Amino acid sequence: MDLVIRNAISDTDGAPLEVGIQDGRIVAVAPDGLPSGEREIDADGGMLSPALVEPHFHLENALIWEGALNHSGTLEEAIDVYAAIKRDMPIDDIVHRASIALRAAIGHGVQWFRSHIDIDQTGQLRLLQGNLAVRERFREVIDIQLIAFPQMGMTRDPEVIDLMWQAMDQGADVVGGMPHAERDMDDAARHIELAFDMAVAHDADVDMHIDETDDPAWYSLELLAEETIRRGWQGRVTAGHCCAMSAWDDALAERVIGKVAEAQLNVITIAPINLMLQGRGDKHPKRRGIARVKELMAAGVNVSCGQDDLQNMFYSYGNMDPLEVAFVAAHAAHMSAPHEIEAAFNMPRYNAARNFRLDDYGVRAGARANLMVLDAASAVDALRRRSDRRYVIRDGRVLVESRTQTKWNF
Repeated sequence: MDLVIRNAISDTDGAPLEVGIQDGRIVAVAPDGLPSGEREIDADGGMLSPALVEPHFHLENALIWEGALNHSGTLEEAIDVYAAIKRDMPIDDIVHRASIALRAAIGHGVQWFRSHIDIDQTGQLRLLQGNLAVRERFREVIDIQLIAFPQMGMTRDPEVIDLMWQAMDQGADVVGGMPHAERDMDDAARHIELAFDMAVAHDADVDMHIDETDDPAWYSLELLAEETIRRGWQGRVTAGHCCAMSAWDDALAERVIGKVAEAQLNVITIAPINLMLQGRGDKHPKRRGIARVKELMAAGVNVSCGQDDLQNMFYSYGNMDPLEVAFVAAHAAHMSAPHEIEAAFNMPRYNAARNFRLDDYGVRAGARANLMVLDAASAVDALRRRSDRRYVIRDGRVLVESRTQTKWNF
């Protein structure tokens, strides 16, 4: 075997574990006793987990900090600030900042990544060209899917519709959308129809920003679920943010969640960013803009979590660690019981992998050897400490080694 990992524990039950890797695939899994490999790693009791998945991010605006102050802290001002910047954004600058973000993500164990790319009259297709260059630069070390994202809407602007078709023709992998950017629910329905026309034509998945607002009158999530069923696209559609859900009454939430489950939609909660952006105009009690994670999970909906932004006009923080995002989501969703903590730990792992429709994910024979050795003994340990990814492995190749050294002098 090319690589053998010894002295690890399982990410599911904590049992002792050894793994053998050949030609980029896991070929053997046992408690111990595997034959020697060409290279061997001592996990030293660390948890062996499949690599992490970042399902929702915006690479081209990562680390735009200087001169991009969002005075109100609202989503609306962030969009306006970004619109003034992206028109003249150099492609080499996109590649530079995105590369910093991706290196940080890979260091935290990320091996699958989705990036939303603004497609509108302001940016035209320049941001796509920057993201295509980034994808090519990193193709040997991380899988990147690019999402064509019409943030300013489509129904009012035939040019944007044409740009979206061009983006899909020129290398975007997934059709995005933002139906609540339209004037009303009728236009939102048309926005969703247009996106599905593109998805069907390109046999592509759909991944939309949905109801990223505090206004309970927006429930385009229901329209998305209905169109998914009508097109037969079950399991291939993702709804990100879903903020208005936190402001809906329970009867509306129950109705829509039922349709989301029927449509087999994936939902991504963006807890750090939406906790920061939503409810800015409220007096107490404040709406916090978090999807109803536990209710969705109870209905059988696949829920993952995403970073969305890194130190820019939308969000001042972030370090590209999906475990940190899951930790914040667990707090926002009141996930404190052991089984809930396990569910939160799985959001950037098995749940997000399902989002990507990965059929070769996990620590099992035949799976792709995209793995990490985590300095943790359990799910709660992993989220609570968010400690070193001792090794990050892609297709059996060790990409990153990390070990924090602490010296106690008392």
